[in-house]
Amino acid sequence: MDARIAGYREAMLNSHTDWTPDLICRIDPLGKDAVRTLIDRLKPDGIICANDFTAANLMKTLSALKVAVPQQIRLCGIDDVKYASLLSVPLTTVHQPCEKMGAEAVAAMIQRIRNPDLPARDILLDFHVVVRESSGTKSKRIG
Repeated sequence: MDARIAGYREAMLNSHTDWTPDLICRIDPLGKDAVRTLIDRLKPDGIICANDFTAANLMKTLSALKVAVPQQIRLCGIDDVKYASLLSVPLTTVHQPCEKMGAEAVAAMIQRIRNPDLPARDILLDFHVVVRESSGTKSKRIG
């Protein structure tokens, strides 16, 4: 989760968008009071969630609070789980290449077993954005 927050922070800085660290919130997406407080305090026009499960739960809570997605608040998740397109408002999300992630993890593990002195490293994989109705636009793939 911290890497996703760091990526969000970096993207905001690179886009020269005004933002403050208090825009990064960790709340229970099913907690109506917490969600209402967040909305009243920040008045967001969009929310990026750490994963699709959180986004789906937040969508449920927003609906219960009579906050319309995407008319009042746009919503995005990360993962592209199979049910993301089946939610009451299909979810815009960042697609993760899970099969490739697994293959790379196994390959790295085998390399480490063969050579235990290898230094730790990051393995970066490509991704793409799947735009669906929760962001206020028609469905399409970007990237």
